[in-house]
Amino acid sequence: MLTSLRALAHLLLLAGSTSSLFAAEWKIDPTISLRAGYNDNITLRTNDEVSSPEAVLSPSARFSVETPTSGASGILRFDFKRYTEESDLNDNNVRFLTETFHQMERSRIGLDLDFIKDTTLDSQLEDTGLVFDRVNRKSFLASPNWSYSFNPRTSVQASYSYNKVNYDNTKDTAFVNFTVNSGQLSLNRVLSERSTGSLTLYRTRSDNDNDVTSTNSGVQAGADYRFSETLSVSAFAGYRYTQVDFSQTSLIPIFSGPILIGFQPVSSDTSRSDSGSTFSASVTKSFLRGETTLSASRDISNDINGTPIEVNRLSSLNHYNFSETFSGDLNLEYYKSNVSDISNNSDRKYLQAEPRINWQFQRFWRLSGSYRYRKQTFDNSGDDAVQNAAYLTLTYLWPRIAVSR
Repeated sequence: MLTSLRALAHLLLLAGSTSSLFAAEWKIDPTISLRAGYNDNITLRTNDEVSSPEAVLSPSARFSVETPTSGASGILRFDFKRYTEESDLNDNNVRFLTETFHQMERSRIGLDLDFIKDTTLDSQLEDTGLVFDRVNRKSFLASPNWSYSFNPRTSVQASYSYNKVNYDNTKDTAFVNFTVNSGQLSLNRVLSERSTGSLTLYRTRSDNDNDVTSTNSGVQAGADYRFSETLSVSAFAGYRYTQVDFSQTSLIPIFSGPILIGFQPVSSDTSRSDSGSTFSASVTKSFLRGETTLSASRDISNDINGTPIEVNRLSSLNHYNFSETFSGDLNLEYYKSNVSDISNNSDRKYLQAEPRINWQFQRFWRLSGSYRYRKQTFDNSGDDAVQNAAYLTLTYLWPRIAVSR
């Protein structure tokens, strides 16, 4: 696997400067972990809950290579999941994320490539906070980007991304394959030694296999400010306009005289739209032994069937070092997802809490114990979907592999 990663990084850098590869510095950080535990509601359902002991083997590697003017970095991770009492849910997930760049005198070009194979209860749940069913999905994303510096304080950035998502067994589920095309243009300005400001324009278009097209356009402005070496904040706010176009079929009655003899289906193009505010804010505070990050955001996600979903999110990420070998984490996340007026589904709330204790008992070995609580509530129903899961994870961190040429 390490040889393949090095070859891939070499190929990605060919878009930059081939002649400078001889001066490149290669870094690879391999890791392998084994997680074992019990999950009392694997599919996060309100009824017919499925529970089982589970084990996950996860080999992964972070890699990077840099020359004086170009670079590439990324991560390759596999998750081989096995459920002892529910073997039909076994799956093999893959996550491959890369970023490349080539630096010129005043400008910088780059290309990001992502491939994710997982289920709708993994990366899709992280993005939307919504659970409909557990279905395998594949997502491919390509995003070229460019930036230009007018002077040391002012720069402009432009990017485009193409995202294709396919679900398995779409005929038997409510999921529909879709594509998303999006563009973004940002103007950035260094306001002082401690602050930067930016203004961003963006537009997103999604199309799914049911001939539903949605567009989302908006503007957002804000700033980052560092009060001290241990405290920093960011705040951005904006406005968005969303439109969905689809075909709607109506049944027109057919009469023979006074007698109803049938119905004639008639399709018509329909367009619905709405608008609203967007925002994102975060506060990060570092302490002598730990760090806390609080964040809040509201935005439109197209990550389910390509249809627009307004996602409100609050999160709290906390880390504390009890000693040189013991540390603890507490991650809290709350979502309120509105499948808005242009779609007729119900709103949902999702909560996840995960405390974790880590023990670095050897230089390259770590043992972690964690508990995860998930809950999804439905505005139009009194039923809740609740999941409890406890895990023990053993991780081996290989020494970094570094080669300079």
